[in-house]
Amino acid sequence: MLLSLISQLPKRPSEWGLPGEVVDLYHSTKAIGRSADINALKDVLSQIIKGFGKPFIILDALDEVPKDARESLLSWVSELMVDHKAESLSVLITSRPEADIVRSLESLADFTISLQSKIIDPDIRAYIQNSLAGKDGFRKFTKEITIEIEETLVSGSQGMFRWVDCLLRILEECITPKSVRDALKELPEDLDSVYARILDTIPKKQKEYIRRAMNWLAFSAEPLTLGQLAEAIVIEYDVNNYDADSENLFDMKSLMSICPSLISFEDARVVGSPTQENRRLRLAHFSVKEYLISDRTAQGPSAYYHISEDKANLRMGHACLSRILRHGGQGTIRGNKAKEMSFLYHSARHGFLYFRSIEYMAPAPLSEAAVKVLELGQAWIDVYDPDPFRQRELSDSRAYPPAIYYSSLLNLATACKLLVSGKEDATDVNARSGTYGNALQAAAVQGNESVARLLLERGADVNAKGGHYGNALQAAVAEGKVSVVRLLLERGADVNAQGGGYGNALQGAVGEGTESIVQLLLERGADVNAQGGCHGNSLLAAVVQGHESVVRLLLEHGADVNAKGGYYSNALQAAVVRGNQSVARLLLTHGAVPDAGTSADDTSSTAS
Repeated sequence: MLLSLISQLPKRPSEWGLPGEVVDLYHSTKAIGRSADINALKDVLSQIIKGFGKPFIILDALDEVPKDARESLLSWVSELMVDHKAESLSVLITSRPEADIVRSLESLADFTISLQSKIIDPDIRAYIQNSLAGKDGFRKFTKEITIEIEETLVSGSQGMFRWVDCLLRILEECITPKSVRDALKELPEDLDSVYARILDTIPKKQKEYIRRAMNWLAFSAEPLTLGQLAEAIVIEYDVNNYDADSENLFDMKSLMSICPSLISFEDARVVGSPTQENRRLRLAHFSVKEYLISDRTAQGPSAYYHISEDKANLRMGHACLSRILRHGGQGTIRGNKAKEMSFLYHSARHGFLYFRSIEYMAPAPLSEAAVKVLELGQAWIDVYDPDPFRQRELSDSRAYPPAIYYSSLLNLATACKLLVSGKEDATDVNARSGTYGNALQAAAVQGNESVARLLLERGADVNAKGGHYGNALQAAVAEGKVSVVRLLLERGADVNAQGGGYGNALQGAVGEGTESIVQLLLERGADVNAQGGCHGNSLLAAVVQGHESVVRLLLEHGADVNAKGGYYSNALQAAVVRGNQSVARLLLTHGAVPDAGTSADDTSSTAS
């Protein structure tokens, strides 16, 4: 969301290109090869807002943000509105009156408009009139009937456009005036009742397909196309069967006609005007998912359609593994890559994501199927390779990393256990391959302590060199995985090993500003004055990144305040050039000596 807001704010008239704050953030993050964190993006957005006369920000459907993420979002919105007074920023927020949202924003709002108010009845009336006049299904209705529909729906809507839309779809199917009037007399009171009625009308032989479809539409990692969904829902969930052929639907478009009020296409206004088969689907409204997962549905007449995230991931994981295994049995597709819009591609890319979320509760046959897919190697990796930036020659099958590497990279603890618990010596935990060099470094990147511990118990070399980060310790440090850092040090990781982008683990922790890891490394004997890396030494790295608390910590542990190295020559020079007055004062207090590159005037003005 922050990136979206930043990208939508135009540059100021005085600027020829991107806002200066964005350019500065890009250069500062590029230097360490990492994406900007949330706090940095918040600061940039705030700075950009201050440079405008009065920007207008719209945050739509705040209630649709998952509750576990909403607290931090509401806190930021409150901070934004307090920091930028009404004369410098206008914010429009739409939401249902959820208690936490009302509690956080009520005192900050200049005014509110309730959509259940009579104020919006004219808008609802206009919507009904346009629908009645514009849809072919209503052309057969008499003027008298359309007036009855209009008046009845306006009076019962209570501000709910969604309620009106669903009922218009139902009324459009009526074929006699009596059937219209009967329907108007029995209007559902709320959306729950509307959805229950729609689901109740689904033919018995189609119920199971629709239930499967609802799982995908509610919880898939990305929206499926009509073609993908048509292939996914014909795969029967049988935990003991993964390679059976599935029948195809006679007409995949028939899916859309079964319950059009619940399923809709995403906006088709994209480049290339995709065919209907390649258009992505979604639930017609957020309230549909809310209804399907609610306890109200579980205990009501639509209990058959009740879904949960765990059950959905179980079924989606099974379907994806089934599709890959069926493909694996047909041979590889080298030279003829799977199309990204195919269900096979979706399965290879997201299948392990679904499995990982429920592997702690997965039936044994499902876990064994996951291992079978991992052991397929080329047959699924050629469809989608989850290993970033891996360089390999396609003609050399030995270049494909082993199953233990991918199970560690994908954070699949159960699969790792099954792989290392097989035949003795069948799995080489130190096999070298992939972006991260070996399974242990891949596990360190993911921060999965249980996988890392398992690999170490099975003989993984804690100091193995190579891979993107140089060794497992640097990988865990760079990714901020404190528990894995501690585990690796306990198992004998060399805290001063040289190599990797940062030169050593301490400089990596300093560059990331992770004070707890810096403290841990120093306690375990890290050389505070070790030379090397992109900044020359750890103190310089901390100064360049502006981490004052880390600078203080390093000085307290004996960092040489006048050590030479790096682009800025020394720490004081770096602080002066970057205009960090408080850090410059701290360095001078600890004995920093201005050299020929840093005049006395520079330091005095910076530290004043």
